[in-house]
Amino acid sequence: MEKKKKNNWFLKLIGVLFVIYLSLTIAINTGYYEAKVNEKTIITEENMKKFEEDVKNGKEIDINDYIGETVKDYSSNTSKAGIKLAKVVEKFMAEGITDMVDILKKLFT
Repeated sequence: MEKKKKNNWFLKLIGVLFVIYLSLTIAINTGYYEAKVNEKTIITEENMKKFEEDVKNGKEIDINDYIGETVKDYSSNTSKAGIKLAKVVEKFMAEGITDMVDILKKLFT
């Protein structure tokens, strides 16, 4: 009788952690993380000048009047598909990390 090879869970775990590390490194280096964080705090140069002018004139200032202005949409079908793919990967990674933590809790408790 031949012995079945045992699954090496440690190597699988290391592989999954490497994929997670690689994807997070790519997300950070491409600016995806910063773009998500700064998504609603866009201050255009025009709005900055308007803000400075209002400060000089002593007008009442509300920060919401200067941030979050819509930017021209330069997206194409390719970029839209890329964004959808990124959102799917982001959701998968978030759920995957949660599941991985649950598995590790079960292994070590």
